[in-house]
Amino acid sequence: MLRLAQSTDWMVEHLMHVEEVPGLAYLGISKHVLGIFVVGLLLTLTFVPFGRALSRDYVPRGRFVNFFEVILLFIRDEVTRPFLGKEGDRFLPVLWTFFFFILYSNLLGLFPILPAPVLHDGHVTLSWSTVTPTGQVWVTGALAITAAIWWHGHGIREQGLITYLKNIVPGGLPVALLPLMIIVEIFSHLIKPMALMLRLWANMMGGHAVLYAMLGLIFLFGSGVAGIFVIPLSVAMASAVYVLELFVAFLQAYVFTFLVTVFLGAAVHPDH
Repeated sequence: MLRLAQSTDWMVEHLMHVEEVPGLAYLGISKHVLGIFVVGLLLTLTFVPFGRALSRDYVPRGRFVNFFEVILLFIRDEVTRPFLGKEGDRFLPVLWTFFFFILYSNLLGLFPILPAPVLHDGHVTLSWSTVTPTGQVWVTGALAITAAIWWHGHGIREQGLITYLKNIVPGGLPVALLPLMIIVEIFSHLIKPMALMLRLWANMMGGHAVLYAMLGLIFLFGSGVAGIFVIPLSVAMASAVYVLELFVAFLQAYVFTFLVTVFLGAAVHPDH
């Protein structure tokens, strides 16, 4: 039991650990925060040229613009409008931002493009590493809370505070069921952002854990004769998981955006 408890404590510490960046810890900048800054920079470098290209009047605009335009139109036509109608287009800038921020955060962990300062023997050196901001539960929690405040805010704006609170519980219920339904609905509103947080974090953390486990076989069994069989098998399995992770990066960005749209539609149009 003691060994099991120690293992559990180690897993919790490993998953929840915030790795500080040498020289920037006093500013509260961890490796994941640095990754968020990189994602913000990448989004700026992507959509500033994209916006300039759209402002021109020639067609076709090129593969770069057409690729992102297809994604933006897919979110509009297949996600937003089915739940919110054409009047829901006013919410698109925020939903697009959620999608691409999460997508870039997911993909960032699959490419060693982040120069990470490493402190060794009193000297700071740069090493190319990788980090997935959405692999940290505090990041996904912040995204989920931001989304929840956003859709509740629009619900209150559309209906008014009193009407919005009244619509939390469906109408026409027997009076005896009202206290129970109020408790159930309050818990449902608390569970929604929690589900967003845990789903995104668990999928990104789980995929990376499997990928590291596949590569870890090389260090466990790669020496000696066993390495002749283990190394190629480990690399093949890790490559397959890596390709799957690329798909999961897009999928989880889509799922988060889709669920936020559904919750927003329920807040803005309670009758639906």
